Amino acid sequence: MAPPSKACATRLTRELRQFRAAPPPLAPRVHVDDGDLLEWFVLIQGAHDTPYERGWYVMKIKFKPTYPFAAPAVSVLTPNGRFAENQSICMSMTEWHQESWNPAWSSQAIVTGFISFMSANEHTSGGVRTTDEEKKRLAAASLAWNAAQPGLVKKFPELADAEAMKALETAKPG
Repeated sequence: MAPPSKACATRLTRELRQFRAAPPPLAPRVHVDDGDLLEWFVLIQGAHDTPYERGWYVMKIKFKPTYPFAAPAVSVLTPNGRFAENQSICMSMTEWHQESWNPAWSSQAIVTGFISFMSANEHTSGGVRTTDEEKKRLAAASLAWNAAQPGLVKKFPELADAEAMKALETAKPG
């Protein structure tokens, strides 16, 4: 993929700084590998009063080099019962719907939209259908699954530390 445009790099650098300073609710951590500002990994906590509660999921956002003038691709890496792992998810804020993309939307808006969409039941491309019981089972297994992935632990070392994860669970956003 082409490197980010100057406008894209400037915007993503600013958004990354803002995200780290004040993460959206249920998304306490973001990781961006050095040298690839276009690919973000976001650690997401399952929303309360949903089948995903107590789950931890890693979301991937792949920005286009022309962001914010093009919508990113969004996927989730952790098995969850709502979306197929590592497949582009069809949402109004993703590459599937460039026609509805708004350049004013930020990475934080994308993550917040994803968390809301995860709790919905509508079928979508990139989605899977499972029971609430299966979603709850996957939520309970999500931390162990993430911790068994060396690449994810490298990005989020707290995944391998039960005490660090407990602290994240009880931390207030912002």
